[in-house]
Formats: sequence, structure tokens, C-alpha cells
Amino acid sequence: MRFTPWKCPDCGQPAEGTVETVPGLALLVFDDSGQAEYEGETKIEWDGQATCRDESGNTILECPNGHQWSAKRGD
Repeated sequence: MRFTPWKCPDCGQPAEGTVETVPGLALLVFDDSGQAEYEGETKIEWDGQATCRDESGNTILECPNGHQWSAKRGD
């Protein structure tokens, strides 16, 4: 696959990867009255991960320096 641009417009480094979202379930504990507290753990649902895209559908890339930019994907 190809991305344009594949290098960071800010620092010139090649993209390290695509920015992803991963859904998770924050676990709760309830007391007898129904009051909930966050248990302190989140179950990550890895099969639900999705690549982040801009409003035009372009892929969001990130370089090793943490800069993000939109890139068109071509094969």
C-alpha cells in the first residue's frame, strides 16, 4: 500500500503507523443501592480496532515525533 504524503510534513520523518481507535469496556462495581464505581480496569476489544480517518476519508498517519497528518491511500 502507498500513502501520500508518507513523510511527516512537520519534521520529514516517515510515518511510524496509522492512528487507530480501539473500543473498550470500563468495568464497574455496584453496591447494594445501585451506586457504581469504576473498578479500575478496562477490557480492550482488539477485534473492534479501526483506522482513524479525516472528514474526506483519508488515513491519519503519525511519525515517531508524535506529529499527525492526513494521507491519501493508494495501492
